[in-house]
Amino acid sequence: MVSAREVRDLLDDRPDLESALEAALAAEPPWTFDDVDVDSGVFGELVSRDVVVEGDAGYRLADPEAVRRALNDDLDDAAGRATGFDPEIPRFDVGRLELAAVVGALALVLVLRLTSVPLVFQGDAVVLSSNDPYYYRYWLEQLLSDPETTLSSLPGTVSKGEPLMLAALWFVTVALGGTAVTAGTVLAWFPVVSAVLSAALVYAIAVVVTDDRRIGVASVVMLAVLPSHAFRTSVGFADHHAFDYPWLALTLLGTVLIANWARSEGATDVGVIGGIASIGVGVAGQTLAWEAGPLLIAPLGVAIAAMSVTAVNRNESVLTSVGPIVAGVGLAAALAWFGHSTYSWHTTLVASAPLMLTLSGGGVLVVGELWYRLDLPTAGLVVVELVGVAAGTFAFQSLRPEMWSRLTSSVTERLLARRNIAEVQSLFSDSAGWLLLFGFLLLLALPYVVWASYRLLDDDRWTPVAVYAWYLLVLAAIQVRFAGQLSLLVAVFAGFGFIHLAAWIDVARPPAPLSGGVVQRLTVPDRRQALTLVGLFVLISGLSIVQVPVKTSQTTAPNQGYDAAAWVAEYSDAHDMQYPENYVFSQWAHNRMYNYFVSGESRSYGFARSNYADFVTSTNETKWYERIQDRVGFIVTSTDVIANGSTLGTRLHRHNGSRAASTAGLAHYRLLHAEDGGAYKVFTLVEGAEIRGETEPNSSVTVRTTVTLESYSFEYVRETTTDANGSYSVRVPYPGTYRVAGESVRVPEDAVRNGTQVRPNHENATTTTLSGNSFQSDWVPKYSDSQRRIGDSVIRYSRV
Repeated sequence: MVSAREVRDLLDDRPDLESALEAALAAEPPWTFDDVDVDSGVFGELVSRDVVVEGDAGYRLADPEAVRRALNDDLDDAAGRATGFDPEIPRFDVGRLELAAVVGALALVLVLRLTSVPLVFQGDAVVLSSNDPYYYRYWLEQLLSDPETTLSSLPGTVSKGEPLMLAALWFVTVALGGTAVTAGTVLAWFPVVSAVLSAALVYAIAVVVTDDRRIGVASVVMLAVLPSHAFRTSVGFADHHAFDYPWLALTLLGTVLIANWARSEGATDVGVIGGIASIGVGVAGQTLAWEAGPLLIAPLGVAIAAMSVTAVNRNESVLTSVGPIVAGVGLAAALAWFGHSTYSWHTTLVASAPLMLTLSGGGVLVVGELWYRLDLPTAGLVVVELVGVAAGTFAFQSLRPEMWSRLTSSVTERLLARRNIAEVQSLFSDSAGWLLLFGFLLLLALPYVVWASYRLLDDDRWTPVAVYAWYLLVLAAIQVRFAGQLSLLVAVFAGFGFIHLAAWIDVARPPAPLSGGVVQRLTVPDRRQALTLVGLFVLISGLSIVQVPVKTSQTTAPNQGYDAAAWVAEYSDAHDMQYPENYVFSQWAHNRMYNYFVSGESRSYGFARSNYADFVTSTNETKWYERIQDRVGFIVTSTDVIANGSTLGTRLHRHNGSRAASTAGLAHYRLLHAEDGGAYKVFTLVEGAEIRGETEPNSSVTVRTTVTLESYSFEYVRETTTDANGSYSVRVPYPGTYRVAGESVRVPEDAVRNGTQVRPNHENATTTTLSGNSFQSDWVPKYSDSQRRIGDSVIRYSRV
């Protein structure tokens, strides 16, 4: 269906279509092409614009009344006058071709978010990507299983962090069954739902702003292939970022709906009501979804100020363009405060951010309207607004110093602080970082952001998207975590750029913003056009498409990593280990994953983050053993921990704790399991059995044994020197039969666990079985004489 306004706009652009429309209106539907005196080219144009539609029996006008009113320049609607609703609201009804294009674009978004499915769904387990999703998994399961844990009794770290996200996930999980299995599934799929929802909102934003359905579809396609958005909304990546995107997009949509409504006459209609509701829900959602949510509503204040200036510059009422936006923010303030006062969500500072935005926006509204009515110069309004910002800042600092202190410390300690975490680095800290996250689409979008920044002087629809684009680009330049939010705006401008490039090479009509605002609809391209469009798309987005699975794979837990976690969980259950004795010490990036599957305790990774890097780079075995023996049950290593030969990480992962050419062996670290031929290894801490004996004085003594695990074996070697009396002592972490000084020493499991001493003594031979392997051992009571430090040595290992 088309509106009278759309047909009138078409006639204004193409007056030669008027006679054809009159002929089509006079014909009795359904009719054929031969029944009307219309040129084939003109007829094709009417069909492509959906003014004429084809049915089973022939052609007809999509809306004869709209065509009649357009021909008569009668754009008022009696029903609209009676109800108070303006008919000229954005129409999202689409024809079959457009519907197919939108669905296809959304399907592309979906497909490119599923590249990690094999790594996320492993057997009956849901292996979430990255580290933080297990934090939400922990608290979601607490809400499901612990009656004492409710939405209003969450600890401060949760209620002041991402409470709305957790509440939404809990609600959906309960609705779908309320089990821990359901919780894992909901967490895995919610980012994909967010991706599709945010893509649909991007389509609506692009269509409202540009009046071009082709740009809307192109924007969705661009969002689909943007790695910065794709990996954060991939299946399994249940981080808070995916939850943030729809609120941001909804806020933008509400703002452009109001700006679009303000361009046409009428005080109240569906467009402005929908815009107010969208802003209210969107801003409240952003505020309650994340503790840094106020950062994402700040650009709305900039947009309000900019729209008031441009309205005055055009000699238009500020009340019309800005008033509904301030009303929407006021609604958001009420909703956010309800969440804060009812459930104790967020601090007062965060929860009151929409209220402060409402007050400042109201001030801008009053001053701007006064400026308009007094017909004062626009430059003066700009100065007054800047002075108002300074005065407001000073007043806030003076009246609420404690809030000001928290605000400034949050900015300096959270936003501007430099830490060794990937997401807090700058988008441009690595010369190619932005290219890997956006491909060439950022370069394609930027010229149109500049164009929009100029165009907003005449059309307020461009103000919010331009302001948000620049603002989020700055935030991403500070911390790359905001690249996902920026991608929503990049998608819109890159979609605009793609259609413009297509028109420039003559395979599409010019985009509506560059062709006098004529509403543009989709048409089926011919073969040449289709091939050229595909080639153009591949040329500008090929790098982005390749990077989508690459960036996604960097956040997922490797198969071997999960397999190692599953093995530890099985071992822990078999030995009836409870938290914290089964705590897994690993690299912090996957620490929560290991501990979730082993003990369910994935609330924090603080210990691993603070200590693991120092542990694997240290050379002092004894210091770290004494420090972590009562805190750590298992240690997981991978090839990432290998550095120089003397570090604990290298000595563990490369040499399994055995002596190497230039480094001593380790006495307290016992390899339990090797995954994928040694790609991941699991160690435990033991006291170690002490082998004592006598041989030639002042001679070198080598102690060695072969350790056999399920599908992995190696030789464990230690080396020491006898004293002047020929006595030696060496501590070993493995049970089994050792060869030392021409004799055999049998070390039992209990001796390894308890630190018992053993000596070459064949009369005390016993047999101990561990993990399917048998070791003969000699055991004698621990001697009371003093012990001395020992050295040790190289490893030769083989797989079996």
